[in-house]
Amino acid sequence: MGHYGMPYVDNAFRCGRDTVSELADQGIKSIFIDLHAEASSEKRAMMMLLQGQVSGIMGTHTHVGTDDLQISKGTAYLTDIGLSGCRDNVIGMDQKVPIERFLTGVAGRFEVPEKCKRILQVAVMTLEDGKCVQAQKFKIFDDGRTLITDAWMEE
Repeated sequence: MGHYGMPYVDNAFRCGRDTVSELADQGIKSIFIDLHAEASSEKRAMMMLLQGQVSGIMGTHTHVGTDDLQISKGTAYLTDIGLSGCRDNVIGMDQKVPIERFLTGVAGRFEVPEKCKRILQVAVMTLEDGKCVQAQKFKIFDDGRTLITDAWMEE
């Protein structure tokens, strides 16, 4: 879990670095990280720290899918996969409570709407010997549309 705007747990960068090192020492080659963080800079910094050492790093939390799927040194990276669920409201929740919270500062319980337009977002990676060689992001809408984005390769 990232630091900015999130409950403090432990240092994600030290934990990530140390855990990846321990897994590599055990001979584990396919390592995937889901970095749950608010700040895109934290997600990007984790990629810079661990690129070439892990198969993939995908960010979560903001509910807004980014368009930066890439493969660098055998590591697939995406700042945020984006929400799967209701897409026609505020981060998948009924709009009433989030709007009220922004207007007044008073917190409330977020609720999933009974009816909504839906989306499924997923990334698919092809690994060879623990390194990502191909990746795609799929956005599948409930109206039948599917958008597929290929990762770009960095040298």
